[in-house]
Amino acid sequence: MNKKIRNLIIYAILLLIVFATTFMPWFGKDILWDQKKNKTVPFGGVFFDSPSSVDNLKISRGYNEDDSVYSYKISFNYSGADSSMRILGKLSEHTFFGPDVAPSKSIVTLKGDFDSINNIIFDEKLNNGNLHKNLPEYKFSSTSEMRVPLSEDIKNYDFTLSYRPKSLIYKNNSKLSQLSAFVTNARVDKFTDDKYANDAEIYSFNEGGMYVSLVEEYDQSQISRINIFRNINNVLFVLSAIITLFVIWSDRLNSPLYKIIPMLVSVVTFYGFFNVGLSLLAAILILPILGFITVLLGKIMNKDNISFNKYDFSQSLLGAISMFVIGLIFFVIPLAI
Repeated sequence: MNKKIRNLIIYAILLLIVFATTFMPWFGKDILWDQKKNKTVPFGGVFFDSPSSVDNLKISRGYNEDDSVYSYKISFNYSGADSSMRILGKLSEHTFFGPDVAPSKSIVTLKGDFDSINNIIFDEKLNNGNLHKNLPEYKFSSTSEMRVPLSEDIKNYDFTLSYRPKSLIYKNNSKLSQLSAFVTNARVDKFTDDKYANDAEIYSFNEGGMYVSLVEEYDQSQISRINIFRNINNVLFVLSAIITLFVIWSDRLNSPLYKIIPMLVSVVTFYGFFNVGLSLLAAILILPILGFITVLLGKIMNKDNISFNKYDFSQSLLGAISMFVIGLIFFVIPLAI
């Protein structure tokens, strides 16, 4: 077999070995975006059985930074036949509706254009919608846990709903952003917002007869840093692959280091290029094994025949040690900080 073709096959085998490791339990996208920390959160809001009977609906949104809770002060007038409203989402604090109002617990999933609302939010409105899409269940759900009766006899309703936000947590417990979405199917006469400490964007729109107000707070410095490191990683992976292929095909550089070094870079940056996370065990155990294999395959590339000697194995140990150090610096230490 032609030596160049053989070496290309060896490089392809190395990449296949690295790809195969992504199926191990110590690797995965969920290591970067832990689903236990990034829980599915329902919409907040009120959904009326008779929205036309609601008048002068006013909503004021605030944020308690100490408790990480968004509060919605809601008031409206009700007239017409007795009906009810549903409170969307899971409340973080008890809500008092007044002595003459007796809410009941009733868990249901509301139907409507909630899928369309989610698509508008994450595809069109958010600054960082693509980051949320790294999670398999990134959309708001439309569950309701409480039904509240409405009567013209009471007429004036005034209460507060409190919700914990939908947070986006990265691998080292970094909170990149948090969202709070309020939805109602009644006409909103006035919606006001407090000022927020972090970078924040507020979006309001109507879809399918429902009014939606969304606040997105985010840490732009952390998001920018993640994007920069990812871009650097991707450039290094592409360059290392190009350099490895060039060195193999030109076959002019005699030292195996010209193949081994870019191959090691390919291994280290492979996971980031495909958005795969590494656990601590993967960084200190699997990466050194891959370093050993990479150096061994690089030594084979310089030979006319596939053969090994004791020097090949001893030098491959240096590759394993180098990858262990790289794993500590780039994967283990950042998680510990």
